[in-house]
Amino acid sequence: MSEETTHVKLISSDGFEFIIHREAALKSGTIKNMIEGAAQFQESVTKEIPFRDIKGVILDVVCRYLYYKWQYENSVTEIPEFKVDSELILETLMTADFLEC
Repeated sequence: MSEETTHVKLISSDGFEFIIHREAALKSGTIKNMIEGAAQFQESVTKEIPFRDIKGVILDVVCRYLYYKWQYENSVTEIPEFKVDSELILETLMTADFLEC
């Protein structure tokens, strides 16, 4: 597989770009629908998803969480706590709700 098919680029409202593994990105229901859904979003072709309402600092936390979820989803060992800075919690939760992750 080429990097184009194994990775997805998420672009924040302030222009930050996050290239993450496709499998990690698929842990978000919204992203999964955009790149795999039957509706044929442009993002399923370009593998780039711009988020006009998500700032880079929040998208960074979301990307870290997607990797965290991917890594520990079927773990049988103790799962470490996922930490988020207190000033980012509310906005991160609202974004996570929107992204279904």
